[in-house]
Amino acid sequence: MKKLFKGFIALAASAMMFCSCSGGDEKTDVSAQKLLSAALESGAKFEEMESVEGEYIKFNYDIEESWYEEFAAQAAGNPAFADEVIVVKAADSDSLKNIQNALNGRIEERKKVLQSYAPVEYDKLSESKVKTEGDYVYLVVGSDTKKAEKALEKLF
Repeated sequence: MKKLFKGFIALAASAMMFCSCSGGDEKTDVSAQKLLSAALESGAKFEEMESVEGEYIKFNYDIEESWYEEFAAQAAGNPAFADEVIVVKAADSDSLKNIQNALNGRIEERKKVLQSYAPVEYDKLSESKVKTEGDYVYLVVGSDTKKAEKALEKLF
């Protein structure tokens, strides 16, 4: 009986070591552009999307270049639509918080603009949330935000 018990303990310890070494918590290093593409190709509908690059990153999102390692975004070309997908890989933990604050500010700013004349677009913004996964901060605003977020989140 003692041998059986010791064998069981040894087997359990081996299994625990195997599980802890399997890298289960290790995150896949995926690019911001690939995450953006996953959201856009999810089947969720987005209105008139255009790439956001260069000086428009600071202008549209108030995100400093020094805060991120990678940035990928598309937004509705027509400002009457709220649709946008932003994925940012933060440079460090302080920058991560700054990016979260900037994107939350973006939601509030857009809500103020769209509230009085585009209630459907206002609702899209109200249902959207800034999310964080590891070093990445992202925001999805669209008709089917959950569908796009699920496609993006599968890559983490």
